[in-house]
Amino acid sequence: NKPNSNIDEHDRNKLLSILKFGKKAIGRADLEKFLQGHKTTRAGALKAKCYDCMCGYADGIKDCGVSSCPMYPFHPYRGSSR
Repeated sequence: NKPNSNIDEHDRNKLLSILKFGKKAIGRADLEKFLQGHKTTRAGALKAKCYDCMCGYADGIKDCGVSSCPMYPFHPYRGSSR
């Protein structure tokens, strides 16, 4: 899973950091693939962004509590009310 040479320096550094230090959690693989330039699904993009924003999720299955996030209504673990 080495980064390819076609990605920009910021994404390359972020990817290298995730590969070296990132927690294994929901969204990590989606973020790695995105940073490598691969296409993603909507669900994959949501998981990747949540992983990125929450520094790898605390556990990946709890509500992040960031209700000001535009993607918060779509987070799968945000609780039962919409």
